[in-house]
Amino acid sequence: MNAKPLTSVLIRRAHQGDAASLYAIHQRSVNAFCAAHYSEEHLAEWFLGRSEAIYQGALHAGKIWLAEADGRVLGFVEAMLGEVTLLFVTPEASGQCVGQQLLEHGVRLAAAEGPGLVTVIATKNAVSFYERHGFQSVEDQYFERGDPPRRYDVVKMVRAAPLPASASPS
Repeated sequence: MNAKPLTSVLIRRAHQGDAASLYAIHQRSVNAFCAAHYSEEHLAEWFLGRSEAIYQGALHAGKIWLAEADGRVLGFVEAMLGEVTLLFVTPEASGQCVGQQLLEHGVRLAAAEGPGLVTVIATKNAVSFYERHGFQSVEDQYFERGDPPRRYDVVKMVRAAPLPASASPS
């Protein structure tokens, strides 16, 4: 699929007041994109017992960034040193390079201290997206949700971190 990039996407640091938008995007993205790879039971339990409070620590630490265009929040990325921990876009943003822009922003943040590897834990539906952006699968993993626990298969992927802009040859 050829992506049609949005030209006016703004990526900004998320703040505490964005928690409800993050949670809504997270849920919509999981329900739209994961349905072909996870069962209805998986989707029903994915957010069981969770709320917008799951983002508070990362918001307080300034680790979540939003993509906005025309006053609409289209997606978000969370990154910490060495890892892009969350990346979700709305269904309407799919195919418009919003995920790519968020991923590259997250990779730059994850690689802030220089060369090395940047890790992501990809849901099964997202593996091909990360592969298109230079990530390679290194380990099958899983997380659990629900009672009794239900297994969610995911893939650990890595990519070489870019050189920091200050270290680039002039």
